Amino acid sequence: MKAVYAAFFRLEKSREIEVGALGKIQFPEGIYVYVGSAMNSVEKRLERHFSRTENKHWHIDYFSAVAQPIDYFILPENSSYECVLSETANAIGEPVDSFGSSDCECKTHLYRIKNR
Repeated sequence: MKAVYAAFFRLEKSREIEVGALGKIQFPEGIYVYVGSAMNSVEKRLERHFSRTENKHWHIDYFSAVAQPIDYFILPENSSYECVLSETANAIGEPVDSFGSSDCECKTHLYRIKNR
């Protein structure tokens, strides 16, 4: 299924994580949301995000290898809504610059959800 999704993760303690070409990034503890899209098989994409894959391809692979998966939701929409969902997440989160957004004009697709 083609879809746009948001995947939620918990980082139990602050950590520095090597994120591929982005290098080392300091992540404060907290709840994070990652916004993504899948041109087919969103189920397999989320399964990958929620497992500890050895073959790291995307930025989220590095983060999800350390963070605990919590939950996700799927919107069966085309990928053009990925950036709209990312902009919405920006309203409630602190952006992790350049994370997962190399194929669009968004600043990021990963946000630490602010405490409320």
